Amino acid sequence: MLRRLEAEALAIRRNIWRALRAGGSGHMGGSLSAADLLAALYFRFLRIRPDEPDWSDRDRFVLSKGHANAALGAVLVRAGFCDESLLDRFYGYESPFGMHPDITLAGVEMSTGGLGHGLSVGLGMALGARLQGRNFRTVVMIGDGELQEGSNWEAAMAAAHHGTSALTAIVDYNKVQQSGHVDAMLGIEPLADKWAAFGWEVREIDGHDMEQIVTALDALPCSHSRPTVIIAHTVKGKGTSFAEDSYLWHSTAVPDDVYRRAMAELGGEP
Repeated sequence: MLRRLEAEALAIRRNIWRALRAGGSGHMGGSLSAADLLAALYFRFLRIRPDEPDWSDRDRFVLSKGHANAALGAVLVRAGFCDESLLDRFYGYESPFGMHPDITLAGVEMSTGGLGHGLSVGLGMALGARLQGRNFRTVVMIGDGELQEGSNWEAAMAAAHHGTSALTAIVDYNKVQQSGHVDAMLGIEPLADKWAAFGWEVREIDGHDMEQIVTALDALPCSHSRPTVIIAHTVKGKGTSFAEDSYLWHSTAVPDDVYRRAMAELGGEP
């Protein structure tokens, strides 16, 4: 099972580069850091029906760090929500697959990109499930730089107050944002202590260790009265050495030579 998920993560990374090459540019750093987490979510944890994307009891996934949409589109293609040809239309005219998630694409629960709002909407989804007597779960992926937005902490406080145990936040903690390393731009540590102080169950994992990811997801909910946050320590640009741990690869152009170099490292067809 772990090997299958690792293979899916590798395929997601290849799809990310394929999409970015088609668009000519895009956000590769935060897309690549999230690939392992997305593979485990979509091929292990989330209760979804790709052939019935509006199934009322589906689990909800919100990519609050919407600039990593190449990763979301890459996994939606792998999961069967949309055709593979969409990868070659990334950021194209009239394509539903653009720089940020758009609810016109099957499998996308929220149009995101304005950072700091995904957790609030995810909380609304979780409370909506409770009011409707449904048991679907809601997962929100947040960027570490995004946590510099105060709206996240308002949502965190409210989620703990309302005891939304069916809500999970995953922090893609790659420690690099658009203009530099997070701790240099506006530090967010002690991150685990902050979430705990807001009343959340906290788990910290290596976000590239599939066994740790699966174990953390399988343990949900970690509390029957509190939401859970999984702080996943990751590497910006994971999988392509030249893009790792560098803000220069948060978002940039992807000409053919860069694409070929990335695919060579990922073992894919150029």
